Amino acid sequence: MDKKLILALAIGAAIIWYENQGSNSDPQDEDLVDSTMTKIDQAAALISGPGPIADMSMSAAGLRMLRNREACYLKAYNLGDGGWTIGWGHYSKSKPDDITQDQADAMFADDVVNRGEKWVKLYVTVDLTQEQFDALTSIAFNMSPQSFKKFADSVNAGNGIDDIAQASVGWVDPKFTNGIQNRRNTEMNLFDNGVYS
Repeated sequence: MDKKLILALAIGAAIIWYENQGSNSDPQDEDLVDSTMTKIDQAAALISGPGPIADMSMSAAGLRMLRNREACYLKAYNLGDGGWTIGWGHYSKSKPDDITQDQADAMFADDVVNRGEKWVKLYVTVDLTQEQFDALTSIAFNMSPQSFKKFADSVNAGNGIDDIAQASVGWVDPKFTNGIQNRRNTEMNLFDNGVYS
């Protein structure tokens, strides 16, 4: 049997499983759902081949903007939602040990690639300017793949990010609303107008 056909059948079975799991609101299953969704999308990407932005990476200006927005904590900071952050916004479900500045910087570089750029390249299937790529990477940096995919779907449909960015402010605990609104405003300005701020 053709490898692509086997892969397509596996993806189909996984999608059915995902859709059944996706309706389960148990937070302990969210990682399993995200992990399954990621594997499905990565398999689909293998079949379709690399997208138009496969070779892009966040610019120096984008990295500066993202780093300026994130505070650096060398001791774990309790988010109050069951999670922790350390370094330049590195998320952890359990309290991490203290780190050095060099470790924080290395974690940031890894997170930009594996929590930011990765999801943009996987889910966005249209051409982007550098500023648009940087704005989307900034959004993906602080979001689950499942949530970021809503941004990618909007961009792929030609609708930009403004509506979904405004809606995403309501996805967070009210105590984080002002901070998230400021982030989304910055990212919308970068996506729409090419302005780093």
